[in-house]
Amino acid sequence: MSIYMVQHSFSKPEWLQEWNDWYANNLKVFMTIPGIFTAQRFQALHGSPPRFMAVYTVDPNVFESKIYLDNGGGGKASERFRPAYSVWIRNLFEGLGEVPAVALDQYLVIKDGADEAMHVNDLEFQVLKTTGFHQTTPKRGIKVVAETQLNGLSQQEEGLTIYRPITAQMKPH
Repeated sequence: MSIYMVQHSFSKPEWLQEWNDWYANNLKVFMTIPGIFTAQRFQALHGSPPRFMAVYTVDPNVFESKIYLDNGGGGKASERFRPAYSVWIRNLFEGLGEVPAVALDQYLVIKDGADEAMHVNDLEFQVLKTTGFHQTTPKRGIKVVAETQLNGLSQQEEGLTIYRPITAQMKPH
């Protein structure tokens, strides 16, 4: 199993609702593809790019499958929105069997860097190693937290981004 993260910044506010509606449906389509086991979408709490992120648990071979490509995988389904992508980053990670579900009243904190162990304040992150696509960071720490655990966290810290869920985690039916 691998963790696939797609991060975006979207520069056309007049298209945002249409894009969000399209993305919600796209997650449902992806849940019909063998080799995609979970999907969840997030928005950053603050304005630093990238502002949006979709996180999937996948079999890394899914990206070469005909059904994935035929259903718009690899960005084909979102081509009409590309003029609005000021940031589009795709990374594949190893080191975790399945992405933890983030409840709608929780947050996903990520920290990019090169450390084998990542800590911020009293939070210890699960560290993932980047293994494919853009490879914009050698490692990414992830941590699901309650709102009370956000105290003292600053997105000004290098490599740290706090995301709130837009959707609940989806799994195939």
